[in-house]
Amino acid sequence: MKDREPFLIAYFAIKGKEDSAATAKVAAKIGDKLTEKGVKFDTFAIVPTEEYPTDPANFELATKSEKNLHARPELVGKYSGMKDVKDIFLVVPNWWDSLPQGVFTFLDDYDFSEKRIVPVVLHAGSGADQVVNELRGFIHKVWVMPEVVIMDKDVDGSQDKINEAVEEMFKPSTSKY
Repeated sequence: MKDREPFLIAYFAIKGKEDSAATAKVAAKIGDKLTEKGVKFDTFAIVPTEEYPTDPANFELATKSEKNLHARPELVGKYSGMKDVKDIFLVVPNWWDSLPQGVFTFLDDYDFSEKRIVPVVLHAGSGADQVVNELRGFIHKVWVMPEVVIMDKDVDGSQDKINEAVEEMFKPSTSKY
């Protein structure tokens, strides 16, 4: 596998929580499994430049407003190696049965044609299917592979699901998208 193009683990995080978010923990678990397989990979945090309110009610108002406006918040940085990546693990939370709007900014910024994406959706109890359907409808000429769905409370015990998702990337495929 050493000649394989590098993988990308892209995960969404709120500014200031890049290392402590549940999505960061899941991204690290994916990275551990890829390291175990001897595969090169990069990790990229999808982080909006604006800070979100810490109060739950104001957080809900702010994020629902972004969703309703189809906002594209500016991100802290860009990933420079996308042209070399074929396989992407996209680790995202479910915000109101949707992707965070910063993830749409990330998706708008790159050409994902002929890449494979495994969506890894963290949720509090429902809505993961809507998030994956939204992703499939938003990007084209991309093979969106079977999703990995992890409840927020199960992040620490999610290694088996993550292992299965990583192994799926190494199976021969007959489909491009």
